[in-house]
Amino acid sequence: MKNWKKKGGKKGRKFAIQYIVVHQTGTKPGVVLRELDKLPYHYVITKSGKLVNVQPMKPNGSTIEVALSGGMDSYGNHMDGRTEAQKETLFNTLVMLTEAYPDAQIIGADELYVYGFPNPGFNIKVWLANYIPAFLAA
Repeated sequence: MKNWKKKGGKKGRKFAIQYIVVHQTGTKPGVVLRELDKLPYHYVITKSGKLVNVQPMKPNGSTIEVALSGGMDSYGNHMDGRTEAQKETLFNTLVMLTEAYPDAQIIGADELYVYGFPNPGFNIKVWLANYIPAFLAA
């Protein structure tokens, strides 16, 4: 997870990141994501909690896109299917990203983009306000 504060341009300025956007990938249980480089996200968090850097940051982008693998039940209904490992990795990733981009606002994908369903499937602001990381809960 290098290049959190990648410098761009001759003056060495950070990217002007306005939003850190949390998504779900909309995949059913047991589906393995393939061709990750074709996904529109910068980061994907697998069900096991592994953070995968999918797309490089671009100097003209104003968002960082983070997606949780899953988000559908076996019947194709959208749901909040986050694992504990995903929650922990998401929290830690959001902490690192907000340290690198303190002016960025964390939002759910459905706050910025048009979907016909809740995406990421939970209220990110409520979750962040109430989440207790594993190291504090022990």
